[in-house]
Amino acid sequence: MNSKHFQIQIIVRLLLITVGLAFLLFYIFEDRNYIRLFFIVIFILSALIELFYYINRTNKDTKNFLEAILHNDFTLKYSADHKGKSFGKLYDSFNLVNQKFIVASQREANEYQYLSVLVQQLEIGVLSYDDKERIHLANKALKQLLGKEELITLNSIKTISSILYDTILQLEIGQSELLKVTIHGKEFQLSIKASVFKLRGTKFTLVSIHDIHTELDNNEMLAWQKLIRVLTHEIMNSVAPITSLSSTLNHIVSQSRTSGQDLTEAQLQSLQEGLDAIEHRSAGLMTFTEAYRSLTRVPLPHIKPVEGQLYFQRIASLFKPTLAQSNIQFHMELPKEAFTLHIDSDLMEQALINLLKNAKEAVVANTGIIRLAVKQPSLLEEKMGSFQISITDNGGGIPAEIQENIFIPFYTTKSSGSGVGLSLVKQIVQAHKGEIGFTTDRNKGTTEFMIKVAGSV
Repeated sequence: MNSKHFQIQIIVRLLLITVGLAFLLFYIFEDRNYIRLFFIVIFILSALIELFYYINRTNKDTKNFLEAILHNDFTLKYSADHKGKSFGKLYDSFNLVNQKFIVASQREANEYQYLSVLVQQLEIGVLSYDDKERIHLANKALKQLLGKEELITLNSIKTISSILYDTILQLEIGQSELLKVTIHGKEFQLSIKASVFKLRGTKFTLVSIHDIHTELDNNEMLAWQKLIRVLTHEIMNSVAPITSLSSTLNHIVSQSRTSGQDLTEAQLQSLQEGLDAIEHRSAGLMTFTEAYRSLTRVPLPHIKPVEGQLYFQRIASLFKPTLAQSNIQFHMELPKEAFTLHIDSDLMEQALINLLKNAKEAVVANTGIIRLAVKQPSLLEEKMGSFQISITDNGGGIPAEIQENIFIPFYTTKSSGSGVGLSLVKQIVQAHKGEIGFTTDRNKGTTEFMIKVAGSV
C-alpha cells in the first residue's frame, strides 16, 4: 500500500473490504467453512480498522495544526508524502499559515521589546495592574522611586506607603492628583494620573507617577522672581515720589525753624500740596496692598451641579446692562440640549464676569463684538467630560511682548488697572481643577479665553 494518491489508497482498501465481504457471504451461504469464515472476518475487521486509521491520520494532522495555533506553536511542518496532490495543497497552506504566524510573532516580539525598552527609559514611573491588583508592569523609574526591585502586587506599594497605595486606588480616570508623600524618610511631591484599557478581555489600569519636586522648585522660583519684579515696580512707583516729597517738605520745615520765621503762604501751599500728594499716593499703595490680600484669600470652591442654560442666562443678564451706553454686540452660544456644570457657581461667575469686563474694555465701543460660547465634551459617549467655556472679542488682540505676563499678579498695561483680574480668574479655575488658556491673532484682532471645567450632558 505505497500509492502516493490518497484516493487510490482509499479505493484499494474499499475494494479489499468488498472482496472480503463477498467471500464472507459465499462461505456463509454456499460453502460453509468456519475456519475460512473466521480468517475472512479477521481480514475484514483489519481492513476496516486500517481504513479508519488512515483517514483519522489526516484528521489528526488538521486537529494538531489547529491546536498548535491555539497554543502559539508554529514550529510544526506538514508533508503530503503518500497522500496525493490534493492534500499537498492543503499542507502547503498549513505551512504558509504557520510561516505568517511566525513572522507576525517575531514582529510582535520586536515591538514589545521596543516598547519595553522605551518604557524602561522613561524618567516617569509607569505602573500597570489588573482588577486583582496584580502588577504586570513597573518600570525602572518607579522601582527607583519606591526603592524596591520586585513589585508583584499593589500590596508591595502599600508596605512602602499606604497613602500612595490609597491614592492609586482612588484615582479618577483621566484626572491628575498631586500628592506629597514620604518614602524611606525622603519627601516627594508626586503628580499621579491613571487611565484604563482592555487587553484580551482583561481590564488594566495604567498609572503614571512623576516626581515634580524639582519642576515645582524651578517654577516656584520663577514665579517668585516675576512677582517680586512686579511688586518692586509698583512699590517703587509709590515710594519714590513719597520719599522725594517727604524730603522736600522736611527741607521747608527745617528752613523755617532755622530762620525762626513762620512759614510763608507759598510754603504752606507747597506743604499742603505735598501732603495731599503723599496721602493720595499712600492710598494708592493701600489699594494695591488690598488687591494683593484679595489674591491670597480666594476661598475653596464648593462644587455642586449647576444647570447650564439657566446659569449662563443669569450671567448674560448681569453683563448686558453694562453695554447699554455702547453699540457693543454680545452673542451667546449654548448647547441645544440640557447640560450640567460641576462648579462653585459664585466663584465661576466672578471669573466669567471678569473676563467679560476685560473683553468689554478691549473692544471699540461702536464696533465691538463679544461672544460667549459653551462647547460640549468631544467624547459624547461619556456622561462626564470637560466643557469648554470661551469668551472671544475683536479688541485688537494681545501684543506678543506681554502675552506671557497677563496672568502674573499686578501686571497691567492699564493706567487704572490693578493687574489682579486675570490672576484671580486663573486661581478660581485652578481651584476647580480646570484649565484656562487663550489664543490671540493680531492680524484678525481677536482674542479668545478658554476655560475647561467638569460637566455632564
